[in-house]
Amino acid sequence: MKKFLVALLVLVGLGGGWYWFKHRNAATEETAANQPAARVEVAPLQRQPIARTLDAFGVVGSAPSSDVAISAPFDCLVRAVHVSLGSRVGAGELLLEIDPTPDTKLAVASARTALSLAEKTVVATQERYDLKLATNQDLLAAKQAADDARLKVASFEARGLGGDGRILAATAGVVSRLDLSPGALALTGTVLVTVASADKLEARLGVEIAQLAQVHAGQAVTLVSANRPDVPPVASKVRAAGGTIDATMGTAEVRVGLPAGATLYFGEHVEAIIVIEQAEDLVAPRSAVLPDGGKQVLFTVKDGKAVRHEVKTGIVAGDRVQVISDDLRAGDSVVTLGNYELTDGMSIQVDDEGRG
Repeated sequence: MKKFLVALLVLVGLGGGWYWFKHRNAATEETAANQPAARVEVAPLQRQPIARTLDAFGVVGSAPSSDVAISAPFDCLVRAVHVSLGSRVGAGELLLEIDPTPDTKLAVASARTALSLAEKTVVATQERYDLKLATNQDLLAAKQAADDARLKVASFEARGLGGDGRILAATAGVVSRLDLSPGALALTGTVLVTVASADKLEARLGVEIAQLAQVHAGQAVTLVSANRPDVPPVASKVRAAGGTIDATMGTAEVRVGLPAGATLYFGEHVEAIIVIEQAEDLVAPRSAVLPDGGKQVLFTVKDGKAVRHEVKTGIVAGDRVQVISDDLRAGDSVVTLGNYELTDGMSIQVDDEGRG
């Protein structure tokens, strides 16, 4: 009898538990169904290139290896200047006209007089030698003096003394240095003008010293004229970084070669975008990725429910961020607005106006 009562009590207990559980689940489902869905905005996850860039500013100049300097061959005065800094010139084109200084003219006249006297001395010494009135040593000394005087005059003539004083461009290019004006005195060896090869120009950029470690040769660069918005951008690469430091500005120099045919002028100011890092991966709006306890998460939408994903982020560029995850695909709808209130599995309603 006791066993029968115990069994009966067990059955009654199980039946009551089943009834309570069933009605509890039904109430929970009814409550969830009646709970309003969170309104969110979404955007498609895209696979596309993304790059981290560095902005820099500078000016177009000549590459060191392209400069052809023309120096004063003798002490001279600048008679006329036919070009200006940045002028494009052809090979053989007239650049400057110079005249020897009065002291130089005197030195030339003296050298020619000395040569004439030395040549007469050779003749006289030869006659004396033939008459046994001079030694062989006397004749050799006279000839040596004449040779020295002849070499001195030849040196003056080789440097253009006695010529028309016209200084011509040795190669086609751009005038990259011109420090003298008409009437200026130029001593021997002074650089009169420098012509840089037109196809060897470069942009000299300044970047913050703290950012220099991010820049290295070979990185892609886009150059844009700072004053002529109609000029097409010029694509190039970093040639060298960190060659010199400007202590006044606190910047390091970055040199970027200009390709042949570039439409930027010598001396033109430019803006540059240096690509520091780039990739082609899944890219999402930055607002889609949220911090959560030291992790990065985003929510996608599936069957009207929020799905939580832990992700890693890579390159950040403007309002876009590289998303690294194994369970996300291009085209997935990621929540960009309203995601702070979401939990995994939460019902959501997509705002059609925010879809994009």
